Amino acid sequence: MIRKSLLKIVCSSILLILISSCHDDPCDVRHTVVDGECIPDYIFPEKENLKSGDTFYHNTYGVIVFKEGNWFTDKGKLISEMNIKKN
Repeated sequence: MIRKSLLKIVCSSILLILISSCHDDPCDVRHTVVDGECIPDYIFPEKENLKSGDTFYHNTYGVIVFKEGNWFTDKGKLISEMNIKKN
């Protein structure tokens, strides 16, 4: 009985470690810290891989947000130049 309980605890612990190590940590990639938050640097990602609300740090525009297929500043201003040229 004690062996089964111990085995369950060990297996659960290993599973939790594996699950927690698989999350995407923005600080694991090139990033800029803004207000204590790690924001990945913008390196012209493919639009097909982006989700609305994805946030990046751009050298020219600062914090930028991808929404509904367009790029916006963190103040909500549309950045039309980013739809025309690459960084």
